Amino acid sequence: MYRPVIMGKNGLVTSAHPLASSAGLDVLKEGGNAFDAAIAVNAVLGVVHPHQCGIGGDIFCLAYSKEHDKILFLNGSGRSPLNAGIDTFTARGYKNLPERGVLPVTVPGCVHAWGELWRRFGSRPFARLLDPAVTYAREGFPLSYHVAGFLQKNQELFWQDPHLRRIFMPHDFPAKARELIRQEDLARTLETIGREGAESFYQGEIARKIHNYIARKNGLLTQRDLELHTSNWGEPAAVPYGDFMIYQTPPNTQGLSSLVAFNILEGLDLFSMGCDTAEIVHYLVETKKIAYQYREQYITDPEFVPIEYTDFLDKQYACRLRKMIEPTQAAPVSGPADCNGDTTFFAAADREGNVISVVQSLYSPFGSGCLVDDTGIILQNRGSRFSLDPAHINRLEPHKRTFHTLTACLVTREGRPVLAFGTSGGDGQPQTHLQVISKILHFGYNIQDAIEAPRWLHGCISPDEKEMHLYLEGRFSLEVAATLESWGHSVRMVEDWAEVVGHAQGVMLDPDTGIYSGGADPRSDGYAMAW
Repeated sequence: MYRPVIMGKNGLVTSAHPLASSAGLDVLKEGGNAFDAAIAVNAVLGVVHPHQCGIGGDIFCLAYSKEHDKILFLNGSGRSPLNAGIDTFTARGYKNLPERGVLPVTVPGCVHAWGELWRRFGSRPFARLLDPAVTYAREGFPLSYHVAGFLQKNQELFWQDPHLRRIFMPHDFPAKARELIRQEDLARTLETIGREGAESFYQGEIARKIHNYIARKNGLLTQRDLELHTSNWGEPAAVPYGDFMIYQTPPNTQGLSSLVAFNILEGLDLFSMGCDTAEIVHYLVETKKIAYQYREQYITDPEFVPIEYTDFLDKQYACRLRKMIEPTQAAPVSGPADCNGDTTFFAAADREGNVISVVQSLYSPFGSGCLVDDTGIILQNRGSRFSLDPAHINRLEPHKRTFHTLTACLVTREGRPVLAFGTSGGDGQPQTHLQVISKILHFGYNIQDAIEAPRWLHGCISPDEKEMHLYLEGRFSLEVAATLESWGHSVRMVEDWAEVVGHAQGVMLDPDTGIYSGGADPRSDGYAMAW
């Protein structure tokens, strides 16, 4: 299962699928930059990993521009419909937002963010960046074993949507690994976006088809919602961590959880605890529990509820939080928390020193389960994350961005990027950030070894679970598991290379040599490529 570290000096791309990484690397070889490559990678991922991402979903980016010597945050998440409110759903008898169907559909923000990224930093023709995705959609691509497994798990969803069924269950049973999957409608949509620009998704024929599809199914999203959509550039959230600065995507994402946790960890001697010991797992899990208390209380659309989160990142405050951790006693937790997440992370770096860290998603597997007529667009179900409780900070309101589990990371040293990292995994994403980044910064792991190392996950991995458990991959020793259990953790063992702990990717840069090294997760189809 172990893979070599991929290294290069001219550029590197890592993603959850080799065809996507290859498309991004081709762009770099043609003279494109990291931002061009990211668009090409994402477009292909939406074709070959349709369960995790696509143009019907949202996106967040941390972009380091060498020319400006600055990290910028791009918020490419969409908003709720203008006519969506708590009363809208309670009047229909809902106590919670439905997970599937047209009602939880929010504006897809991905394509607009591509346009913003390209207008600000792009160097290659926009249509060229989408060409590989068009080709794979039209001519087909061989289905991976990973995606074939998701088709098998979600076949009941396909029976509810004839368009999904036609593509992914062509013979009334899920397509199998190595079968050729074609998506002609999606190819035409991508061609239109490439030819007419990102705005064509939100105005004109594509928007009209989305509007008509949702209206026919008594949904809420309208063409006006699409026309009003904007992406936003802003500042990332960050904390100093020893000699490093750790940047995360700010609210409305859960990146704040990671930063609170890293602030707590900074005062601990993790190296002395040893790698993958019961002690270090315990301290990381307890840190996670504390940090996650802030998500439900404070994270939502900052345009609706301004969040003064700098107080949470104060070093003295972190010291007080650190004292809450009992060395050999697990703290009780409330739950459950959903650690299933069908998200994709990818990163790119170029010969000029530009680096981009990107996370993109449809939320649930295949999003809402709704594929828009004649477009190939699978719509996200991100609105299901809203609360119908009027007192909840993330309550549903018109034209509002919901709390997002998506989060991307960049780490710098002396102002220069040394790591871009991210993962899938829903509520589990910050947990993977803690584990992988701590192995790199404290134990000297390279990026591939850090990604491949045994991982744990604290939360719920099934909708039926009523309480959180600490899931350990089978490569943890039985002694570690027994010790954690004796300290009060509800331990469950999973397979050695469990998908549930997320699919992580990352890029490291040695500022002294200019050498990039990339890692990709063998728990999925991940692949890093360099030149």
